[in-house]
Amino acid sequence: MIKKILLRIKSDFMLVLIANLLSYTIAFSSSVIYVRILGKANFGLYTFAFGIVSLFLLVNGFGAASGVLQYVSKAKNSPELQLSYLRFACLSGGLFNLLISGLIILYALFIPLPVVGAKNVLILMAFFPVGRLYIDIFQAYLRATEQNKLQARFLIINNIILLAICVIGILYFDLNGLIYFTYIGYVVMYFISIWFLKRPSLTKLQANNPINRREFINYSFFTTLANAFSGLLFVLDTIVIGYVVKDAKLLADYKVATIIPFAINFIPNIVINYYYPKFVQNSHNAATIRLLAREISRKLFLFSASVSFVLIIAAKPIITIIFGSGYVDSILPFQIIAFGYWIIATFRTVNGNILAAMGKAKLSFYLTILILIANIITTYLMVMHYSINGAAIAIVMMYLFSSILGYVALKLVLRGLQND
Repeated sequence: MIKKILLRIKSDFMLVLIANLLSYTIAFSSSVIYVRILGKANFGLYTFAFGIVSLFLLVNGFGAASGVLQYVSKAKNSPELQLSYLRFACLSGGLFNLLISGLIILYALFIPLPVVGAKNVLILMAFFPVGRLYIDIFQAYLRATEQNKLQARFLIINNIILLAICVIGILYFDLNGLIYFTYIGYVVMYFISIWFLKRPSLTKLQANNPINRREFINYSFFTTLANAFSGLLFVLDTIVIGYVVKDAKLLADYKVATIIPFAINFIPNIVINYYYPKFVQNSHNAATIRLLAREISRKLFLFSASVSFVLIIAAKPIITIIFGSGYVDSILPFQIIAFGYWIIATFRTVNGNILAAMGKAKLSFYLTILILIANIITTYLMVMHYSINGAAIAIVMMYLFSSILGYVALKLVLRGLQND
């Protein structure tokens, strides 16, 4: 019995899970530290500006990371072809993110911002997308090539370095220091990824392998749009609150309520990303996909239900101990979103990623258009009537709606695949 337990602990998946838990704990700690040392007003200002940047980052690299995960997984038996896809993704995605940075600057200059002081902060953060891109692409490459342990190590090192550098920046230069030192962290991580983790330099990647660029771009385009609209669930609420309520401190209360429920979304993402290459490789085998999907959903159901229950019951001590007594207004929205975690972890994350792995990018895009429309209307109305509590309720409603759509779509796709 003990031997079986030890074997499970030492298994590739468990080692990856433990490493990712550690890395995301570090990432979560950074949010808590920022809340504590920035102060409520500056943290609310940073939250609003970063929310706008995150809105643009929904089309990060024009889906380059998603394309890498899909096509590098397909090219399992051709390392040269995998590296060619990696090179193409880095170059095309980098150019696209430069365009995004320009659009962020234009947005800050010409669109009136409701939060005082947000304009200058947003301009300073405009080039975050460029710094973020290679980190996302390299992680997708490591997942696609099933170098899961190396990917977990890369994630840990990335989070530790960014946290340490940003804390130094805040201590010496306050909010501006957080922004400037984030750029420094991105540069440091680029060289670490090349020198210490032995990732290939962009200049040394093969350029002449015959990759299908048009197919790669087409898949990335629809995946990007689908992910962008889906990702609005995590950023639209803060934007709407900023424009409707126009109170940085209230926005900070809401952000604190979302930090933990949003942060622990990494757990179902770890699980589905671990199995993603297997879904790609079995994309024409309905029985295998259905069996694997049921196994993953069953385990996540038990886990997420337990986590949601604990968070709801212990909401008050969690908020007051971790973030401070000044955030008591965060407790109710925290409990609402914590309930929603059970829905998103069990259903939405699993079904959506399986559809993407099967190459159904267009279908995911059309589904997310419906979700986006419902999301915008619901969030706006709920914030107008119930402020930050309404925003939390809107999130749960969208979790439920998108989960139902994803379940029905996946069931129909698998049925059609089996009939063929």
